[in-house]
Amino acid sequence: MELNKTLTLSTVSLASLMSFSVNALDWRIAFGGHDFIVEQESSHTFGADVHFSLAHLTQSNILLTASIDVLVDHDKDKLDPDHIPIWFMSNYMAKGELVSLSANSALMWEVELDGKRNTVSSVEKQVKLFPAISYEYNTEAFFAAVKGAAGYYFLEIDDDVPRLRGYDREDFQNKTGAYSFAANTRIAMGKSMDLSLTAQHWNDGDEWLENKYGAALTYDSNFWIENSHLALSVEHTEYNLDPYAKINVSDPDYLAILPWNNDTLVRLYIDMPWEF
Repeated sequence: MELNKTLTLSTVSLASLMSFSVNALDWRIAFGGHDFIVEQESSHTFGADVHFSLAHLTQSNILLTASIDVLVDHDKDKLDPDHIPIWFMSNYMAKGELVSLSANSALMWEVELDGKRNTVSSVEKQVKLFPAISYEYNTEAFFAAVKGAAGYYFLEIDDDVPRLRGYDREDFQNKTGAYSFAANTRIAMGKSMDLSLTAQHWNDGDEWLENKYGAALTYDSNFWIENSHLALSVEHTEYNLDPYAKINVSDPDYLAILPWNNDTLVRLYIDMPWEF
């Protein structure tokens, strides 16, 4: 749940975690359903998913987080004719404070590793490893952050659809050094509801690689399960397919490696503590 990091411990201000026991591991689990949309093919793939996450604040006030999502699809459209309808997302992060600027703001450092495998939209494997510097402003009712990062970007396209379009195995991967800029915010919509917004851009210095936009609405469901929330999230991703081109993209015979270049993940779920 990459967007859902804005809803859990991996993107909130470090100051808000100081109430945790230093040695405690905060485990959470979420269950829900999703619709994975490939708009250019008018495709809707529905399914169910589960999300596991944990957070730990060290004695030196370094926040460590990890999460993994397992999503099971009802793949009726078969955009990829040989697709196995189970896919995965993961995120790992270390984060700490560089400089405290005020009671509500700070410069932060972080190192983040994102992964994605086997989507309906033909993402076979994606890895993004990015150290970053960010500025965060945090109050009870409002959170905002901007960050700049530089690191490693890898995206491999599944082979089935590209082979039908004249591409070979050596054409399926784009791996490069890259930089990234991101912004996210959380706004309290009363006592029980929050709105989160995110945007991030990746670029290799010559051309853009990926853009991601997200929104999530969360509702405090403590009346049902203590320390839980219900959430509706939307995450839209755009991919630049030009780096995979075998010929000049302005050539009239150019055919992109995929017939689509974006996807959208809509999720409805409940997130709660997970106690052993």
